[in-house]
Amino acid sequence: MLVSLTTLEAHADRRVALVIGNSQYREIPALKNPDKDAEDVSKTFRLAGFEVFAARDLTRLQFEERFRNYLAAADGADLAVVYYSGHGFQIGGENFLIPVDASLKDAADMEVQAIKVDDILRQLRSRSKVQMIILDACRNDPFPRKDYWLRDQLIVAGGSGLAQVTGSQNTLIAFATEPGAVAYDGSGNLSPFSSAFSRRALTPNQEIRSVMAAVRRDVVKATNGRQVPWESSSLIDDVVLMRGADQPALPPNAQQDQETAERGIKVAAAAEAIDNRDISVPVGVGPVPLQLDFPAKGAGVSLKLARYPATGTLSLPDRVLSPQSSLMAAEIDNLRYEPQIGAAAPLEVGFQIRAGKASKPATVKLSPSVDPCDRAAGAPLDLQGVAPGRQPNEIGGGAIEACEAAVKAYPNVVRFRYELGRALLAAGEVDEARKAIQEAADKGHARAVFELAYMAASATGTAADVTKANGLYAQAADQGDPAAMAAWGRALFNGVGVEPNPRKGLDLLLKSAAMGHISAMNDLALIFQEGRNGVPADPARALSFLKASMERQEIYSMSILGLAGRRFQTAAVCKPKVITKIRVIRAPAPPMITPPPVKPMPPLIEPAPWRGGRSGDRPSPSRQSSTDDSTPDSGTPDTPDSPTTGEPPGTDGSTTGFGGISTVRGG
Repeated sequence: MLVSLTTLEAHADRRVALVIGNSQYREIPALKNPDKDAEDVSKTFRLAGFEVFAARDLTRLQFEERFRNYLAAADGADLAVVYYSGHGFQIGGENFLIPVDASLKDAADMEVQAIKVDDILRQLRSRSKVQMIILDACRNDPFPRKDYWLRDQLIVAGGSGLAQVTGSQNTLIAFATEPGAVAYDGSGNLSPFSSAFSRRALTPNQEIRSVMAAVRRDVVKATNGRQVPWESSSLIDDVVLMRGADQPALPPNAQQDQETAERGIKVAAAAEAIDNRDISVPVGVGPVPLQLDFPAKGAGVSLKLARYPATGTLSLPDRVLSPQSSLMAAEIDNLRYEPQIGAAAPLEVGFQIRAGKASKPATVKLSPSVDPCDRAAGAPLDLQGVAPGRQPNEIGGGAIEACEAAVKAYPNVVRFRYELGRALLAAGEVDEARKAIQEAADKGHARAVFELAYMAASATGTAADVTKANGLYAQAADQGDPAAMAAWGRALFNGVGVEPNPRKGLDLLLKSAAMGHISAMNDLALIFQEGRNGVPADPARALSFLKASMERQEIYSMSILGLAGRRFQTAAVCKPKVITKIRVIRAPAPPMITPPPVKPMPPLIEPAPWRGGRSGDRPSPSRQSSTDDSTPDSGTPDTPDSPTTGEPPGTDGSTTGFGGISTVRGG
């Protein structure tokens, strides 16, 4: 019961902020203020009791990683905030944020190098009750190129600043300046907008729309009317960033409780009892009681937070603590800490223990730890997961036991049920795996819904199975799962078991690729290389997605280039940095036995890393059960002979690999 209550309380009043400042651009001149803006705004949100994910000078890949960790923390949050300061501009009415490594030299670069604001908002909508996006990013476009691919059109950039965005219910989107206008850095260390926001946001008990009105007045005054902050709001709930003072009041006449000398002894003993404690705290299970067993419970003893952990959140059952919080001795045994997802380094929390005029410092060390189940059976790109994840053929011995223990310890953390299902599936226990995965799906785990769809599509290949799979893919895609967006996008683009809708399918594949999904990037590369379903061929665009795929998993992507397939052969394979062109070389197929006709099936999703077999084939449970992390793959091509192994790539007229894309050196 205690574990269950702790897990439920984790989402009782959860407020999470992602704050990014991009200043040090590599291809264009650096910006003056964003890094300082981000530091100042991060402090503001921490003082207001938010869990803050702070980041500076992010590359595209770094953004993907930080954003996934943030989304996992924001799952079920009451309020999710993204604050961005840096370069950003609009193309065709779409707003993009620009990572520091962006070059934007080619027409396809916007899709693979920039971050679409609408994609951020879409993910927040599926996870939190209230969403806020605050953009101090309305600067002139500094890049020489002005036309870029967006979906199936080449769009010419026009105007300056950002385009107006409308959110769904309970969303606020704030801009440093009005749509189409430019924001200024100002003359100080902070931009006029971020300076005003940090100052006004800490006004106690002030509703956010009143805060933004005050920010607007301050910025208009500071810029002599040249910059007018703007926001679009569909909020139906009141949002207060800085709540009124909730510090516990010291009891009256505390000096009468004990003599000064006795207080000093009590404080010293209390400090000694908790000082230098090292506490392991699991990641991703909610606030964890620190169980300090504080000895001084008498009246008159209080503790002030002298050092707040650099990441994560300290709380009591009734409130989140900020860096300026104090608490009474009677409350210390209820102190909890929730480490930030993605954090690994030990942190410190410092206390100043006081009784009257007596005072003594104490420091407690907090060491975040990832549960063995997450390490053994977490799924890649699981937006509700806390670890990088393993492919199915990488799940080894001991995973089932680790996940069974995690489910028992944390019955309300649904990802452990899904990961138990993955471990059972890898061991060949299909029925038990399906049961565990279904339980996780019923409790809202998006990747579990995708897994059920995959199992349905891989079962017998009947039309009913494909229809069922597509319905589940669509459901998980609506929840923001990248693998499901790729699968549902393929089905729509190719018309597999559903009325074809190439435009919507292409859009879903692009959204999946934007979240770092490699198979979606590979599919897009093939679509753009060949030109399909009304999408024009563009080898340069295909190459951009190929390079992006290589950056995220070079061995796998290079192996795809090395696999000729039945229809194509490759001319040469080069290192990613020297690839300049790709082309299709069609050659007669080698003599082989013609396989029997296969019914159209959705192509495979989340293929395992290539180990010498055919790309994309998922290991069957019978082979997986005896595999551990140290066992190399035999290199024998896999055969799709199990209920959970999908059809070979290409049986529906498409492929998850490149097949016909090859690389050549030079021009």
